[in-house]
Amino acid sequence: MIRIARSSVLAVLTAAALTATLGLPDVVTAAPNPRKVRVCALRPLPLPADLNGYARVVDPTGRFTAGVGYRVTDDDRHPLLLLWDGLARRDGPPRRPLVWDEPRLTIVPTEAELQLASINRHGVIIGSGFVDNSHRPWRYRDGQLEWLPIPPTVSGASAQGINSRGDIVGSGAVEETETSLPLLWPADRPGAVEVIDAPPNAGATEILDDGTIVGSTGASGGSLSSGWVRRPDGTTVLLTAPGARWSTVFAAQGDWAVGRIGAGSPYEDSTSVRWNLRTGLAVAVNPALGPASDVNARGTVLGDRAVDHDGRIVPLRGAIPDVLIIFGWAIADDGTVVGSTNGTRLRPARWIGC
Repeated sequence: MIRIARSSVLAVLTAAALTATLGLPDVVTAAPNPRKVRVCALRPLPLPADLNGYARVVDPTGRFTAGVGYRVTDDDRHPLLLLWDGLARRDGPPRRPLVWDEPRLTIVPTEAELQLASINRHGVIIGSGFVDNSHRPWRYRDGQLEWLPIPPTVSGASAQGINSRGDIVGSGAVEETETSLPLLWPADRPGAVEVIDAPPNAGATEILDDGTIVGSTGASGGSLSSGWVRRPDGTTVLLTAPGARWSTVFAAQGDWAVGRIGAGSPYEDSTSVRWNLRTGLAVAVNPALGPASDVNARGTVLGDRAVDHDGRIVPLRGAIPDVLIIFGWAIADDGTVVGSTNGTRLRPARWIGC
């Protein structure tokens, strides 16, 4: 059973969690099959000995991983963009799943400090960086890093999500009104940027393969933040829960989104939840997970040191108290988690079988 703190919002979510969990597909209710036990086995990613670095994003298939690296002896910490490509091979009959070989690393020097946000199944990476005294969105594809355009009314912007087609979403800051605009860089119109028709003062977090866009509004004018989803037909609905006064969305994939809700102010107690984007139902994440940061198309929720399979917590292996610290950043649909280990040096890592 999912344990939830005592509040009006969380009491409602307890019932919702139980109802939803019992009806979800792929949930094991009988004794676990030993062949299907989740292990989250640690597999360090290759990195030259003179570099520190971490893995930040992974594509939905688990093939491509990207992160940031620094020279160990570099006092100026000039950043390097890291891209691992796990080449696909078949391990058995054609109908069996693809297996990824040992990832091949590409190191890309960059002039700006880059923040990575997402990567799609074709290895296209997006994020933002500080250049010319403002935050600018960027895209890395086919070996080239390029800055994305921003509207003239926007002083700075960030790219947050990308789908398989290459459509990109993010947000732009409007200094004059101290608000935010949700932005779209459509793949079929290179060089174009559009403002998404969404609730006021909003930013876009993710765009799914069917064109669904998920994001959050900011708190302004006495109103609190709200998660939202804009469907391909143009309709927009809020992501919330009974009794919640505010909500915010961190990530989305497939039919799922994760974020937080609260019945008080944003600085008071809040609860991590997973929304079903088809029904709008919010289910509380197991509190033992800690803060939720990502979700995959199967509905598996990632925390910084564990995953939540419909209330069952599976830790990321490898942590050694006072010796090796682990941290997970992103999860693929096949259960691959990427992040870092921090011991004598910061190293990129992945966990398989999660």
